[in-house]
Amino acid sequence: MKRTIYTIAVMFTVVGTHAADQWNLEKPQVWTRGGEADVISDSGVHKMTFRCEQDWACFGFGRIEVTPGDVFETRSRVKVKSAEGGTAQSCATLYNSKGEALSWSWAGVDIKPGDQWQCVTNRFMIPLGVATLEPRIIGDKSAEIQLQSFELARTGRIEVAPAAPAVLENQKIEIAISPAENSFAVKHLRSGRVWKQGTVLNGMFTRALECAPDRRSAVIRLVHAETMAEFVSVIALDENSPEFTVTIDAKGTVTRQVDYPAAFITAPGERLIVPMNEGMSYPVDEEHQGLWPMIAYGGHGICMGFFGCMKDDGGSGWMCILETPEDASVNAFKGPDGFWRAAPLWDLSRGEFAYERRARYVFFDNGGHVAMCKRYRQYAKQSGLFKPFTEKVKERPAIDLLIGAANIWNWDAGDQKVELVKELQGAGMDRILWSGNGKGSEIAELNSLKGVLTGRYDIYQDVMDPARYSEVGGVHGDWLPEAFPQDINHAAPGVLRNGWEVERKDGEGRIACAVICDSKALPYARKRITADLKDKPFKARFLDTTVAAPWFECYHPDHPMTRAQSKEWKMKLLDLVSREFGLVCGSETGHEASVPFCDYFEGMLSLGGYRVHDAGRDMMQKVDEVPPQLAKYQVGEKYRLPLWELVYHDCVVAQWYWGDYNNKLPKVWRRRDLFNALYGTPPMYMFTTQEWLENRAGFLESYKTAQPVSRATGYSEMTDHQILTADRSVQQTRFANGIVVTVNFGPGAYKMPDGHEIKPLDCCIQGM
Repeated sequence: MKRTIYTIAVMFTVVGTHAADQWNLEKPQVWTRGGEADVISDSGVHKMTFRCEQDWACFGFGRIEVTPGDVFETRSRVKVKSAEGGTAQSCATLYNSKGEALSWSWAGVDIKPGDQWQCVTNRFMIPLGVATLEPRIIGDKSAEIQLQSFELARTGRIEVAPAAPAVLENQKIEIAISPAENSFAVKHLRSGRVWKQGTVLNGMFTRALECAPDRRSAVIRLVHAETMAEFVSVIALDENSPEFTVTIDAKGTVTRQVDYPAAFITAPGERLIVPMNEGMSYPVDEEHQGLWPMIAYGGHGICMGFFGCMKDDGGSGWMCILETPEDASVNAFKGPDGFWRAAPLWDLSRGEFAYERRARYVFFDNGGHVAMCKRYRQYAKQSGLFKPFTEKVKERPAIDLLIGAANIWNWDAGDQKVELVKELQGAGMDRILWSGNGKGSEIAELNSLKGVLTGRYDIYQDVMDPARYSEVGGVHGDWLPEAFPQDINHAAPGVLRNGWEVERKDGEGRIACAVICDSKALPYARKRITADLKDKPFKARFLDTTVAAPWFECYHPDHPMTRAQSKEWKMKLLDLVSREFGLVCGSETGHEASVPFCDYFEGMLSLGGYRVHDAGRDMMQKVDEVPPQLAKYQVGEKYRLPLWELVYHDCVVAQWYWGDYNNKLPKVWRRRDLFNALYGTPPMYMFTTQEWLENRAGFLESYKTAQPVSRATGYSEMTDHQILTADRSVQQTRFANGIVVTVNFGPGAYKMPDGHEIKPLDCCIQGM
């Protein structure tokens, strides 16, 4: 096929290393955050001692003027002794023409701790928008640094000749590619709206641009400023929709994450749409706690492979679908204008770029977050991520017991478990997921009760070194000592991966468990579950951490593993529970990769970054004072969105976290119940028998509000979510079976179009 070619010439020019192009650090300066540091120079060696718990830095070159395209190399001869968990690296800080820091650790190279001198070299290029740099050695925690030499040299530059932008177009959108800025602008042809990428610290230089004659695709050849690696990117428009894909693949060694393409510029009145757990919307012009780069390969990141931005009125916007999510993140950050932006961030796979990465961009002239979710639901179906309850219940009829069941955790009922459940049902809590285990005879009797689904907790991740059992306060019954050490995941060659930390018996801190390699978990699970079911006829099983934890790489020589392989083994573990044993399967937090294998998630409703402190440890403790971040985000209708429900409501049941359940914080209990009603999700309760007896009326009132919609809509798609008032306090959801839920989170009454009035902190359910 004939192509029109636009070429940008690139030339590596070696610059002479005369005095102006080479610098040596003669007198180090030191800095710490909240600590102390000193420098002793003797016999040509600078010894720097840092006493701090936070970060520190060694510098002294001053700011050196640079031009985008300049190639630099730093060389140091250094020794590092760090406190446990401390880090150190050689890097450069980059500044713009206003003297503002654009990157504190550009092209950072780790310095390994040890007693031997080591030579550390990093070579990098100056990206667009940078005016000066300053080489530094940085780190955190207390450390002793011995520095024999630290040199900087300007070794060349990449000259980039200007070129005219190229334009791609279909019937819906137009993409203007700017090689000089390494960015592009997208115009929606019907609305006329334009979205433009920012170029500050993009990190890429365009070397050549080749467009197809039909102007539907383009090949871009790039060089990455931080690593000097070459990349090839392909932009391809869909034939007749406002969508295009971007692929990127490396043609050289890559040593760090790659952010490409650049983020679109945002403006006041817009919100980032982020599927953190159920879903969040962040106004781009506000300060936000907990908005950071979030992995796409584990429950404590983004739980679906997309993110986007929309106008605050729910109108026009864009979304990015991460079509290769196994080594991807969404990078949320503030642009130079102070407004939040988001873009893909591609992580390495076992230290390599390894394969072609792919993202899809979709543009909307209306519909906001609902349009995004419905487009993503279509993608989920096409990608094999979608399996509704209407299919699951045919394979496992016990699924029907899950729909609308309140998850009950109780540990003190003793021999009165059956009596407690009968009392709960007799009082009106008719549908129950009993998660509190029990003896075989108790489980059998509970199974005979109408509306009860019996389950138990289990885990195949954390294992304590058996040699340290005597040091910990308690030995967990689900640890697998026989897996240690041969089946343990290695975070790096020869380094055991640390997991959950357990309190020491002497009270002096905690000891970390090791993590079982996902590829080794299945035989242990098959053996334990087979033996367990012989005595206890459970109908459900909850696997802690399986999809909450990231997909873990493993560097053990006998069972190496990529993140993609880790995901595959995790899904096989869930499939073992649901298909081989025919059980209703639950896991922690939640992630869409497990939708075909998993049926309920404990924690999807509880936004991971906004729970009470140590929610996973002191589960039973009720909290009177509501932490600010929990009030603002966790139960804050101004920020939350039911993104997960709009995509997967009829596939998986979402619940609160077992340390963040409905009755955990009495002051916001009612708000949690209303979110359950609005989202069509069942409540979770954790209580002692005494708590139930003392607050029976409160639990029953909660169940009456939180549970009915979950049962009525469990097999139905959530078709719409609307925000009915400017302050976002009144919201409405619609389901495919005709049920409509309107919730008033606000302090005043709200009048419906039909004249019905909804009181403050109340709801109206229609169609039931």
